[in-house]
Amino acid sequence: MMTYQLASLLLVVFFLWSTSAASISGYIYADNYFEFYVNGQLTATDPVLFIPHQAVQVSFEGRDNGTNVYAILAKDFSDNVTGLEYDNTQMGDGGLIATFSDGTVTSSAWKCKTIMYGPVNTSCLDTTLHTSPFDTCRVTYYNYSANWYDRDFDDTVWPAAVEYTADVVGWGRTPGANEGINPRTINWGAAKFIWRENLLRDNTILCRYTASANATVGPTDGGTSTSCVNKLSLLLILLLSFIRLAV
Repeated sequence: MMTYQLASLLLVVFFLWSTSAASISGYIYADNYFEFYVNGQLTATDPVLFIPHQAVQVSFEGRDNGTNVYAILAKDFSDNVTGLEYDNTQMGDGGLIATFSDGTVTSSAWKCKTIMYGPVNTSCLDTTLHTSPFDTCRVTYYNYSANWYDRDFDDTVWPAAVEYTADVVGWGRTPGANEGINPRTINWGAAKFIWRENLLRDNTILCRYTASANATVGPTDGGTSTSCVNKLSLLLILLLSFIRLAV
């Protein structure tokens, strides 16, 4: 009887161990806007569509064992018809960088897909040929799955993200007092700026990354983790149960 009870207890503890949650936090900076999903759930959105260019601190419950799937929609602020910024006078560039306390950072290991590209023909910006760029500049939209952010979505055919330096992307307009977090003050660690192949014309992209269970969970710049506490609690429960069965 004791053997059966012990086996049942071990199965329960194993299940709780394998599905325990970890509190993860981090920072995301996008030029200009992002939507952030974790394991298929919308977790955070950029509160500012355009400027200033601020970093956003995020916190969420991830899986302590198993994998966490991160998905980010990143969007440069551009006209939906022309692909231009600043009253249809010029092209703007995008950029995305993120770091999380489970050790996950943006890099070329991420997969990214363009869903809005333009202007398709940059000759539309030549004012000697056209009265206004708005007259001829146009973007192209690419189809994508509505469930692109789900845990089980197959992103095998998506291309790898392209890495850029901060010098190339830039940090944009620095937020003033009460306008958000200055991204220049964040310790981004090993994180890299990522985007697709064309910073100026890939206007909206979707990015995904699957973080393995071997990721190092621990506090980084503002990050926290409760995974160790969860596991110690489970071990304590197991120990107390052993004692109870033994007496």
